[in-house]
Amino acid sequence: MEKKIFVIAEIGVNHNGNVKLAKKLILAAKKSGADAVKFQHFLAKNLSTKKSKRAPYQIKNTGIKETQYQMLKKLELKEKDYFDLKFFSKKNKILFLSSAFDENSIDFLSNKLKENLIKIPSGEITNLLLLEKINLRKHKIILSTGMANLEEILNALNVICRSKVFNYKKNNVEVVNYKLLRLLKNKLTLLHCVTDYPVEKKYANLQCIKTLSDQFKINVGYSDHTSGIIAPVIAVSFGAKIIEKHFTLSNKMKGPDHKASLEPDKFKEMVDLIRDFKSLKGNGIKELQQCEIKNLNIARKSIVAKKIIKKKEIFTLDNLTIKRPGNGISPMQIKKLLNKVSKNNYKPDQLIKY
Repeated sequence: MEKKIFVIAEIGVNHNGNVKLAKKLILAAKKSGADAVKFQHFLAKNLSTKKSKRAPYQIKNTGIKETQYQMLKKLELKEKDYFDLKFFSKKNKILFLSSAFDENSIDFLSNKLKENLIKIPSGEITNLLLLEKINLRKHKIILSTGMANLEEILNALNVICRSKVFNYKKNNVEVVNYKLLRLLKNKLTLLHCVTDYPVEKKYANLQCIKTLSDQFKINVGYSDHTSGIIAPVIAVSFGAKIIEKHFTLSNKMKGPDHKASLEPDKFKEMVDLIRDFKSLKGNGIKELQQCEIKNLNIARKSIVAKKIIKKKEIFTLDNLTIKRPGNGISPMQIKKLLNKVSKNNYKPDQLIKY
């Protein structure tokens, strides 16, 4: 049986460093139909130099003059907060996840928080030290691919597997180790992503979901940074198994990601549409549906008498026609009746029997 689409409410740093706000976001995400909430584990000192500039969207969305380090420092959570939030999520029956931004984060999430599903964000796809920390025998991984090309993704996967699984030839990915590929299929999902906040529709490039699936032969999802909810729904139609979308209580809140996030009502609308997809998709077999049976005889037609036909009269196109209902001889058989002798008397519109 096909699994349902896994929907992640990306809380990220929208808690603004406040645990109480984080818990409100968890409750709202659960109510909005998300399968999981995702946070970000980092220490500003390990993530950014003290003079690193902020991204243009961060400057635009906050309006505050500060370095990236200063911004991140205000958004940190303490280690005890992660334990608290994981317990709170479990209590409210929603899965807790977190992104890891360095090798220390991998250690904390894996060894202390006992997380076996870890998200690697787009910015870390070239972070060799972090990638080498991943143990596919122990971890399940969601790897986001924003800003990356096929070769960079291939290199990251080979590092994670500690062996060459793929070769890159003429803009195509070649599988060279099918045993490790089977492990990847069970343990890792790629997320197509475009790293901007928000992403203009012309850059969303949703067909990359199919490209990644075809090239790497593993599960693919979509981390959406566009405005609105149409892109995630289209992504599911392209085969996305996971949908991740930034989540906030209000787009008016202060912080770098709130403006590019969905509020609860919109998030729920997105989830409802995604959940509808499985029903709408069906099994692909073109056949009479159960719901159509009641309409079959009403909508289709039968062969009927166009005018009075006497017994032993010859059937012709002058005395036969095709009309509703469809509970008589199929119109597809009309040529087989031509030039045959009528066995009955018929009034106009009477169903022909033979």
